[in-house]
Amino acid sequence: MSTGRARVLLVAFTRHHDDVRVRRLVRALARTSDVTTAGYGPAVSGALRHVTLGPADSPHPPATAVATGWLARGVSPLLRSAAARTTAATLAGDRWDVVVAVGVDTLPVARHLADGAAVWADVRAWPDAGAHGPFAPLERDALLRVLHEDLPRCAAVTAASGALADLVRREVPGLEPDVVVVQDTWPRAELAPTPVGDPIRLVRAGAARANAGLETTVEAVRTLGAGWSLDLLLVPGSDDAVLRRLHERTAELAQVRILPAPEPDDLPAALHGYDVATWWVPPTTTQACAALPSFLLAAVQARCAVAVGPAAQAERLVRSYGLGAVAVDVFAATCAASVRRLGRDGIAAAKERADAAAGELSRGADDTRLTGVLDRLRLG
Repeated sequence: MSTGRARVLLVAFTRHHDDVRVRRLVRALARTSDVTTAGYGPAVSGALRHVTLGPADSPHPPATAVATGWLARGVSPLLRSAAARTTAATLAGDRWDVVVAVGVDTLPVARHLADGAAVWADVRAWPDAGAHGPFAPLERDALLRVLHEDLPRCAAVTAASGALADLVRREVPGLEPDVVVVQDTWPRAELAPTPVGDPIRLVRAGAARANAGLETTVEAVRTLGAGWSLDLLLVPGSDDAVLRRLHERTAELAQVRILPAPEPDDLPAALHGYDVATWWVPPTTTQACAALPSFLLAAVQARCAVAVGPAAQAERLVRSYGLGAVAVDVFAATCAASVRRLGRDGIAAAKERADAAAGELSRGADDTRLTGVLDRLRLG
């Protein structure tokens, strides 16, 4: 492959503007490559060309709707989704040096369009993530089939956390080259820990979606009572009912506010000034246990303490760096007790430890690994 600027296609069936991982990958790739992207909403900074699969507020339909017959015939339903068809039709005949598939659901169309180019699979979530409703088992089975059949044919594989990389290695043994961990870290923020507030300020940021522990978080703060507050910084999800229920549940709870999420790049600065970032997500799926949310890594840059439930990767982060509290389950009373035990002194100490860890948990090392993957593919 040429040592000049590479022609890179990045496909992610998400709203790119709100997708921290996509924004980060595009910016990194654009330093040495001409990047074309395909996804929902407008282009993000660094994309030379963008294929819009729908407006930013488009619901992302299940990849496998009415797919039973396709699976039975051995045809990947992921090539039959509207997003895949639009991507394939718009970019047919274009030539690439590297095709980056962000998410397992994009791998079939990425390999279809690569036509001999190197395919880089970025495994950002395990196939059980977000699988709900009547087509959930079929969607999960289709994604697992892609994982087993397509991943070994990729020239590079990255994963969003160490636990996720371990899962990939266990499910798809013998991958060559090995899975490279590229976490959703942030640039080191030149911030200092703030004094613990009165009330103690809890925060949670992310999408307003079901099964994300948001109602548990509200109930935990209700249990904590006076002296504690909570801000939910939320992006509307695909189900409006989730946000509506949260507003109803918090209507008489003065210590809880529901606010719009900040712009993605502004998250660490927006979290600065809070005391504890909470992530009490039920560990009911493989993905929930393996995920290391960018929100928690942003909280470290904001010098917040961190409180999580018993999800393996998030728990590992908190325990490894002494960042705060780990609840043994995600019942509201247990979550409340875990942060109450920290107390003001424990929260202040955890914020200082976040400050000490901010350099190690910043973007530098992950960017080096990401650049190394691209350089190997460009020169290979």
